[in-house]
Amino acid sequence: MAYPHEPHPAGPEPQDTQAPTFDELDAAGQSLTNALRVSFTILKVIMVLLIVLFAVSGVFRVQPDEEALVLQFGRFRGEGEHRILRPGLKFAFPEPISEVIRIPVQRVQTLDVDSFWYFETEQERLGRTPPRMVTGPLNPLRDGYCLTRNDQQTGLAGTDYNIVHSRWTITYRIRSPIDFFESIYIRPRNPGEDLLDAAAETVEPLLNSLASNAIVTTMVKYSIDDAVRSRSDIAVDVQNTLQRKLDEIGSGIEIDAVRADRIVWPRQVDAAFQESNRARQESEQARIDAASYKERLLTDVGGPQAEELLEQLRNGDLTGEEQMELVSHLAGQVQTVISEARAYRMRVVEEAKANAEYLTALLPEYRKRPELVLQQIYQDAIQQVLSDADEKIVIQPSQGGQSREIRVLINRDPQIRRQQPDQQGGQSR
Repeated sequence: MAYPHEPHPAGPEPQDTQAPTFDELDAAGQSLTNALRVSFTILKVIMVLLIVLFAVSGVFRVQPDEEALVLQFGRFRGEGEHRILRPGLKFAFPEPISEVIRIPVQRVQTLDVDSFWYFETEQERLGRTPPRMVTGPLNPLRDGYCLTRNDQQTGLAGTDYNIVHSRWTITYRIRSPIDFFESIYIRPRNPGEDLLDAAAETVEPLLNSLASNAIVTTMVKYSIDDAVRSRSDIAVDVQNTLQRKLDEIGSGIEIDAVRADRIVWPRQVDAAFQESNRARQESEQARIDAASYKERLLTDVGGPQAEELLEQLRNGDLTGEEQMELVSHLAGQVQTVISEARAYRMRVVEEAKANAEYLTALLPEYRKRPELVLQQIYQDAIQQVLSDADEKIVIQPSQGGQSREIRVLINRDPQIRRQQPDQQGGQSR
């Protein structure tokens, strides 16, 4: 049986496969080689750029108020003072190889110490209400206080005249970054957090404790009167004590200043202290007034140099001439008195000379007729005495020893009183 011829299915006709030639393989390999060469070149450039960027990222600037330390694999880079980087451009390998620690050494930090202040409500702290008058005792669990030297005071019973409340402000800065970083614990910082903000959690409790110890140690050296009146002196002593304690532990912290904002006695005894202060102020004012009066009086009496000259005159080693020389430099009322004394001395000397000459002249006559001379001297004396009397009454001796009655008028004779002004006016004319 014959089968009809069946056509082949439609589709591409099979082609004969032919192996690539050597030239074709060589061109492909060359293209691959060029591509790899370009890729490696680009990779090298990228690596170089990455290395440059890595190196450049290690350049940093230390600001004028900062000093920096570099930790390299956890250890300080450099030796001695070379470990501290001063302001300017610096280089350090980036993390994780190195870590740059910036410390603002010029930034002043402030710490308030209120542990010795009495309890205040929130409204009192904000100044919205006046301080309360407290009459009860102190509550040690709530009220802070400090003890001063316990001096017994006259008129005050008991031995508790030494309690004060105080508030303090301390300003400090970092003096030695190395000592600070080695001695003070600093917790790991959060991203972008300042070093001092992280360190404050350790530094402030430390300073508060040491400052409280320094305040207690210092205040017991002063009486309560000294504490209230001499706050600046006490603050200096507290600062020196606190700085010594910080240096002993090698903290690297320097205290700029300690200020005693307030030192007051307890509110429970405010009235008694106010009265004591008023008495003290009055006493001080009296002393000032007395010193002023003394100075004014010395100036009026002896001139502006009176006090200095008086101190020299009190020196017992001065001779009479030296004392007179100092006295001659005095002015004021003393100079007037000295001038009057000198005039009086000259007048007395002259009168004595005149009397001596008078008696010398009478001596020859006295030797011849002494009774007559004495009578003449007596009459001259009587005449001199009576010349100053307003009214003269002469009584003749009685004859035969008979007594006389003398009547004395208490009131002056008005006729004589009228004549005296006329006589004085005529003499003046």
